[in-house]
Parts: sequence; structure tokens; C-alpha cells
Amino acid sequence: MHFLSGFALGAVCLLIVIIARDFGHLKVGKTFVALLTTGSCFLIQDIVHSPWNHFASSISTMVPALFWLLCQLAFAYRPKIKSFAGLIALYTFIAPAIGKLTDTISNPESTWYFFSWTLGTYLEYVVIALGLWTVISHWEDDLVESSRKLRKALLISVGVTVLLVVIPMNTGLFDLKISYIAIIVAALSCSHFLIEGKKGVLFGLQAISNDSGEQPKVAPSFEAKPQESIEDGQQHKLNELMKQGFYRTEHLTIKTLANALDMPEYKTRALINQTLGYRNFNDYINQLRIQEAAQRLLNEPDTPILNISLDVGYRTLSSFNRAFKDIKDTTPTEHRTQTSTPR
Repeated sequence: MHFLSGFALGAVCLLIVIIARDFGHLKVGKTFVALLTTGSCFLIQDIVHSPWNHFASSISTMVPALFWLLCQLAFAYRPKIKSFAGLIALYTFIAPAIGKLTDTISNPESTWYFFSWTLGTYLEYVVIALGLWTVISHWEDDLVESSRKLRKALLISVGVTVLLVVIPMNTGLFDLKISYIAIIVAALSCSHFLIEGKKGVLFGLQAISNDSGEQPKVAPSFEAKPQESIEDGQQHKLNELMKQGFYRTEHLTIKTLANALDMPEYKTRALINQTLGYRNFNDYINQLRIQEAAQRLLNEPDTPILNISLDVGYRTLSSFNRAFKDIKDTTPTEHRTQTSTPR
């Protein structure tokens, strides 16, 4: 048993070194390192002696929350960290930690035991499910091919591994050997992917691309930008289509756009990603829609906001308000009022 846990720890440490070296400047890289580190605590809790084993056990309860955070940062269109799901994630490791400190988990019959331990245990599965849903729900709109492929690896390896770590910790249904083997396979697979398969690409991000670690923000434009890997004719066709207002189409998907351009979906993704720098299809379309809406709010002060939102392609006013707030950091009403008010 100690051999398996030691081997798994070595595989995880190798992955930590690779991630920290190449992606430590990025939030997603730091979160991945934190997830792997807390997973390491699960591996050593049966090796070290008291009180360190209790400390390692407490730290390992952060695995589900960090998995959810990793999914948010890596794959969500616009990460919602400060959300109800974020509160649930915090609860899953804070409540058990408080329960251990106050010794309320010593009495399984007490109400405090339920809230500090039992409820937290159930919510861990909810948090893992929310993380996996984040990966799945944003899959179609991802424009980066390496990121799309890594979603499969994350779903199959990391997601299953987290479950095989959490379930034995909470229920004891599986032998820990299964957890150790799952960790070994996932860690070595991810290490191979980073070292050999994709030459330093993680979640669609190049290793150490710039000092700040932030992705370049490119404003939507209909002007062609030369790219050696993309034909000028494809760029021109996309620009002309958007000039005609194709982005206003309701239920617009990458498949619909690809059909309109008469191009394969993967080439359409590459066209938008490499030409304009967008990593998410919804982000690209929303930028174009909100750009038009913001101008119309000023030029057409008597036109109801609902009419403008429907005209640019949104099905509901709430979805328009949410997208406008995300991009402009203000509401449509405030934008119209503040910008049109004389100074």
C-alpha cells in the first residue's frame, strides 16, 4: 500500500513541477498546483503519524472545491467565483475544519455533526458535479482546439480521480489502492500531455506567453488581420457576414456560422481564434452584439431597451442585461443615462 501511495505521490510531484514551471504565473496554473498539493495530502495521510495525519486529512477536504475552481477558471465563459456555487464550495471544507477544531464531529447523533460533517460530505459531490457541468456546458463554444481536447482528458481522468479520492474518504466503499492507481494514471497522463503531446499547452494557453499571464484582449472588428495560417478569403467572408449583422441571429452556434461560411467547424473555430484572439464563441458574438446595442442606446434614446436587446439577437431582457453588464461593467439604463447626460 505504501509503495502505491509513494509512487502516486511521485507522479503528482512531477506534475506539480511542470505546472508550476510553465504555468505558475497564471491563476489557472496556481489553482491546478493547489489542487495537486491538496491531493498529495490525501496520499500522505496514512503514512505520517498523528497529529500530522489529521492535518493532512483536513487539507485534503479542499480537493472538491479546488476542482470546481479549476473548472471555472479554465473553462467557464466568464468565471463566477463569487456565486452560490462558490459558497457551497467553501462550505465543503470550512465546515468540516470547524467541526474538527470544536470537536463537534465526535458525536454522530448531534445536529452539529450533521451540519459540520454529513452535509459537507454530500455537498462535495454537488461541487464535483458543478465542476464537471462547467466543463461540459462550455465545451461547444470553446474556440481553442487544444483546450477542447483537454476537456475530454479532464472529464475522464481528473474528474474520475477526484471522485475516487472523495468516495473512499467519505464512505470507505473502495479500497484505497483504487484511488492511488487512479491518481497515478491521471498524473502521468497529464504529464505526458504537457511534456510531449502538446508542447507546453494547458487549457489553450501557451507556457509563459507574457509576464502578466493575461490573455490579450482584442476588440471585435470587421477588418481583416493577416494570418499566415488562415486564408484571406476566409477572413473576408467572415467579416462580410458579420457586417451584414449575422451575429444578430438567435440561437447562433458555431455550427450555424460554419454552415453559413461553408467551412468545417474546426476551421471556423481556428478562424475566429487566430484572427481575433477570442477563446470563446459566445464572448465573440456578445462583444459584437453589445457593441451595436451600446451605440443604439445613445443614438435612439426613445427606443425601449427591450426592443434593442431583441434586435441584436437576445431572447430575453435578462440575458441582454447580464451580457451588457459583463462587457461594459454597467447596465444598459445607466449607460444610456450617464453617457447622454451633458457635462
